[in-house]
Amino acid sequence: MSFRYGAPRRPPGRPVEPTLPFGGSSPEASAITVSLFVAKLNGVLRAALPDTWVKGEIGDWKIWSSGHAYFTLKDASAALPAVMWASDVVRVPFRPGEGMEVLVRGRPDVYARSGKLSFVVAEIQPVGAGALRLAFEQLKARLAAEGLFGPAKKKRLPLLPRRIGVVTSRHGAAVRDILKVLSARFPNAHVTVWPVAVQGASAPDEIARAVEAFSRLGAADVVIVARGGGSRDDLSAFNDERVVRAVAACRIPTISAVGHEVDVTLTDLAADLRAATPSQAAELVVARRDDFEARITGLERELTRTLKGRLLASHADAARLVNAPALAGFPARAAAFSARAVSAARELRSAVRRLPAAYGERLSRAEGAVASWPARASLPLGFARAEAGERAVAERLARRLGASRERLGALAASLSALDPLRVLARGYSVTWVEGAKAPLVDARDVAPGDSLRIVLARGAVHARVTATSKDGER
Repeated sequence: MSFRYGAPRRPPGRPVEPTLPFGGSSPEASAITVSLFVAKLNGVLRAALPDTWVKGEIGDWKIWSSGHAYFTLKDASAALPAVMWASDVVRVPFRPGEGMEVLVRGRPDVYARSGKLSFVVAEIQPVGAGALRLAFEQLKARLAAEGLFGPAKKKRLPLLPRRIGVVTSRHGAAVRDILKVLSARFPNAHVTVWPVAVQGASAPDEIARAVEAFSRLGAADVVIVARGGGSRDDLSAFNDERVVRAVAACRIPTISAVGHEVDVTLTDLAADLRAATPSQAAELVVARRDDFEARITGLERELTRTLKGRLLASHADAARLVNAPALAGFPARAAAFSARAVSAARELRSAVRRLPAAYGERLSRAEGAVASWPARASLPLGFARAEAGERAVAERLARRLGASRERLGALAASLSALDPLRVLARGYSVTWVEGAKAPLVDARDVAPGDSLRIVLARGAVHARVTATSKDGER
């Protein structure tokens, strides 16, 4: 079965029958979504143009608040919208501007939401020696303003490092020159070579990572960043901002040995010391062992000569002092002091002879004083006994007083129990016949009409007898 596009042929006299493309299926069944179409289109574009360098002129250069750059890349007959993400913009070593001719590396991309084609730029370089020089000077001025090249950041090299790190190509002449000089000058040194690419697109990242690793691990006493000679384009990796910042931030002293003496890279400015060649860098790191020993021998001779000179000068000073006029009368004064010393010794011996008698007299006075000590010593004992007796009497009185207080309390309790008022307080009363001297205890002693006085716990009541009862009656 075959299909063709265009108006179908028909036999004369037969009506035209409608036909469907794609094997007779409907367009809706075979259609794909816009998102899938854009994704397939991007796949085709990226497969056909995966990583392309394009040369053109910058137009409408704008950097948004997000840091992304949007611009147009154009020539005399075409224009291409381009975008550069913020992470790539910060790595551009110069300031792109309107009308600047550049080389950009990137890939095509169709933005799904708008359907617009853009060229996503990953790297940008100026075209022409003048533009490259401008980019170099702009980056140099910016890094210098940050203080990366200042003398205050320079560290001194160790006198005789035992661990030397080298960042360079594995196969270049630089590593051979460095190892040759180090083995001749200081065979005991430990050299760690970190192989990297020294030119090409991957070189800046590899060099920066190697320097940062040496700094982070502290695996060397000094680090040499080196490569052999080359053109200015060959040395571009050592003008990359990533490499310059890594060298400037390295905590280990660094030596830059890049290119020939006439070439000065930004890495040379950021390093603690610059060498014209890799061989000179190795010579700066360690002195020749025989030169080092010769320096020590020379310092030893210089020290011996200095000490001898000072000793002779001291002898001369001593002789001059002995013969000085100020010391001319010294022997006479010494003899006078000697005579005074003999006289003092004689007086001292005489005084020593008088000491026994004087000490005997002091001893007699001390014996008299000691004889009176027993009487004096008995006084404190008497005082102590008197105080003890006084305390004993006070204790006995206190005990007797306590016993008396206890007996008094018991008697008071007994008396309180016999108190008639306490009985009255329980509801009882005392009754008298008016004019009688004794309380009334028998109902037969009163008759109706008699006046009575009844004493209660609080107050008294006057009453009159109305009737009486016999024993047992109520």
